[in-house]
Amino acid sequence: MGRAQKYPTINQAKRHLSTTHLSMDSNYHKPLRIHLVSSTDLPEFTHLTRALTRSNLIALDAEWKPIHSHQPNFPTVSLLQLACQLDPRLSSDSDELNETVVFLLDLSSIPLSSILELLKEVFVSPDVLKLGFKFKQDLIYLSSTFCSQGCEPGFDRVEPYLDIASIYNYLQHKQHGRKLPRETKSLATICKEVLGISLSKELQCSDWSRRPLTEEQKTYAATDAHCLLEIFNSFRDKVSQEG
Repeated sequence: MGRAQKYPTINQAKRHLSTTHLSMDSNYHKPLRIHLVSSTDLPEFTHLTRALTRSNLIALDAEWKPIHSHQPNFPTVSLLQLACQLDPRLSSDSDELNETVVFLLDLSSIPLSSILELLKEVFVSPDVLKLGFKFKQDLIYLSSTFCSQGCEPGFDRVEPYLDIASIYNYLQHKQHGRKLPRETKSLATICKEVLGISLSKELQCSDWSRRPLTEEQKTYAATDAHCLLEIFNSFRDKVSQEG
């Protein structure tokens, strides 16, 4: 499917951490603003398009029905999460300043052709830094899902992009002055270590193709994406303090 997302060099990653304009106040104590987008005719879709034009940082995640190891095809992505950090410089609404909002795109309900160009534009916008956690696999599955619905050629890249696992490993190496084991720590482990918050993964293997989604599934999916923003904020604060 061509190129996957581009990974920046360490210097580029450090520059992103140093220059991205974000509020450093944690939003974790606030209830998450979650919007389920299941149709382009609903107000939630209008809110999504508006938020995307006012965001300078977006965390990406995806969910799909668990697959068996012998399954020959890629799984079908059922849900795409976009956690948007709204840029106060681009917002005219004082209520939106320093706010984070999470959108859950129900790919089982919304016509994929209606959001293809919107997502493509976001994925490659030079004005929006994208975050993920080992999102390369998600992007392959996401592209396959869109292609299966006639949305060729799908997605071939996400840029600019930073992987939370890569930033974590870089900062750990810088702090300890030695290489870390090759295995990547889980997002839950990094979240606990960096934010002091336990990220439950009990619903990770639930049936994400079943509708309607439970409230627990919606909260789980939104939290998974939102925590990437919070971890990035913490990393950025650390780099700003240490130089």
